[in-house]
Amino acid sequence: MSRKQTILTIQAATVIASSTFGVSVLSFPNAMARSAGTGAPLMTVAGILLALLGFWPLASLGRKFKGQTIFEYGQVLIGKWAAAGIHVLLLLFFTVSSALYIREFGNVLSIVVFRKTPIEVSMILILLTVAFSCRRDVVKFSYIHIFYFPFMFLPFLLLMLLSVSRIDILNLLPMMGNHPMNPIGFAQSLSLYLGTFVITVLIPHMSNPEASMKSVIYGIIASGALYLLMILSSLGIYGVQETKKLIYPTLELSRSISLGGVLERFDVLFIVVWFVTVYTTIYTSYYLASYTLSKLLNFSDLRVSSSFLFPFLLAISLIPRSVFQSGDIARSTEFVGIVLAILYPLLLKIISLFHRRRERNP
Repeated sequence: MSRKQTILTIQAATVIASSTFGVSVLSFPNAMARSAGTGAPLMTVAGILLALLGFWPLASLGRKFKGQTIFEYGQVLIGKWAAAGIHVLLLLFFTVSSALYIREFGNVLSIVVFRKTPIEVSMILILLTVAFSCRRDVVKFSYIHIFYFPFMFLPFLLLMLLSVSRIDILNLLPMMGNHPMNPIGFAQSLSLYLGTFVITVLIPHMSNPEASMKSVIYGIIASGALYLLMILSSLGIYGVQETKKLIYPTLELSRSISLGGVLERFDVLFIVVWFVTVYTTIYTSYYLASYTLSKLLNFSDLRVSSSFLFPFLLAISLIPRSVFQSGDIARSTEFVGIVLAILYPLLLKIISLFHRRRERNP
């Protein structure tokens, strides 16, 4: 008799860290510099704290409704049709997010690497790769993340550590910024961690569901620490005004680093590593879209739902006419994602508390 495979706490944390550290690593310092100036590090820390608070209800509900995802216990708490309506919105969000990630991947390749290659070629290749990966169950999905995580995390950590010695502290002052922080920046910082929603899929397969919050904490802190180092390095080396002018500050940071006679062009390695981070981010978003669709239509096999979504993702990714338009659409989508991925579980958590009181006082 074969033993059922389960996911350990640290493995779930690795999946969360891998899912939340991805496509945005190139442009994130630019966005934070525009929103908060020298206050960008504090805004990044605020985003980490907001993410920890925001995804606590999701982890808490997973512990209470063992063996169920939000798509099952959501129907119990608010009713079948109300839950179905919200789950359709979640499906749309994850589908559009996946398409926008794919488009950003194509944009970067067209600007930085393959300038004469049609953007559609790059997008179709990454989409095919992710679509085939989504045909696996949840445990194998987590194992793929675990396998790629060291190849993604360690090179980025090395890049940040090599950059620390070049930071000019004066470029980071004043810590609160020269002007009031833009509230939009807090939403942008929080939106980096929307991939944490994957914990609802992982909890039923965890060996210790009670430790799901630990997984959320470890995963968000791991990716958040890298984002914070990235902000400190970009602002500390280039300053706020220069960081605002750079579309991809992290890429420029990698170009300025060489490892003596061993590796003079660190940006070559950086782009390869960035491919991995993009893959894991798109993989999680596409997987969540496929998983949501399978729950809505009662499909037992993700191969059907992932194949069905393929043409829609490709069509949506081709809608933006430019890098700037895709960025505007992405920011609008992020606000919708915050409402769905954080406020919806919070609503379910509040309703579950009333249900508990009714059970105690019938």
